[in-house]
Amino acid sequence: MKRILHFIGIFILFSLPIVIFYSVKTAWLMRDDQYKKTIYGNEIYKAIEKSKIKTRYRKLILGDSTANQFYNCKEEDPDSAYSLSCNQAIGMVGQFFLLNNYLRAGNRPDTVYIVYTPFSFWDNLDQVYTYHYFLKPFYYDEYKPLMTETVWKQIKKIPKYWACHIPFIQTTGWAPDIQQGERRYSFLSPICKEYLSKIDSLGRRYHFSLDIVPTFVAEHWRDSISHFNRNEYADCSYREKLSSFLDSIRFLDDSCFVDEVHLRNPGLYKHLIDRRLHLQE
Repeated sequence: MKRILHFIGIFILFSLPIVIFYSVKTAWLMRDDQYKKTIYGNEIYKAIEKSKIKTRYRKLILGDSTANQFYNCKEEDPDSAYSLSCNQAIGMVGQFFLLNNYLRAGNRPDTVYIVYTPFSFWDNLDQVYTYHYFLKPFYYDEYKPLMTETVWKQIKKIPKYWACHIPFIQTTGWAPDIQQGERRYSFLSPICKEYLSKIDSLGRRYHFSLDIVPTFVAEHWRDSISHFNRNEYADCSYREKLSSFLDSIRFLDDSCFVDEVHLRNPGLYKHLIDRRLHLQE
């Protein structure tokens, strides 16, 4: 018994400084939301912050991390457009939240661009990044009423979804393992389909045009993209926009990319995206 008590005493003695250190660190990160500036994926929190600001801009850019290579939401915006591009793991539902914030702030854009790689349309809130990139930034009362039944079903499949705002979890990059289900679609996920419809409806309500613009794609994906099932969006109001998106994809040699989707030197091609978004006029 004495040995057990001795072991427990030593364990507490050595563990206490570690617990104190991480408690102090967590408290500092939570103070004034410091963690939002330093945590991996901080561009999402920056996009949320920017989405609530009243601006002079008539063009708004939403997008994934490939769009963020061209229009980094943490950097100074172009003269003619305002960027909220951040990361694909927020899903199209996250893009809708950002746009809704922007409109609620009193902004009235003429054009909203969704700048995406085609693979971002796969997101159905069922990937390992969902916990850190979607739940932590958006699982709040202000967004919950905007979540459809489809979104709630996906959230409740995520282990420990209810714990995402515990300080020790919120301020780190930790996320539970998520078992991705079988993908029963080739291009457009159910959640993406729902929230594109919602974005399209906002366009009609607030009188802005919606333009869905592809970023550059590695050549080895050409065959896969050619087999996307376009019937998945045949019944949607934005079907012509998605068909135009797929038809206008520009493929580059695989050597131009550092991974499956991100360009090695995006600056070489930015003028082409600017021209597509009419930012050079």
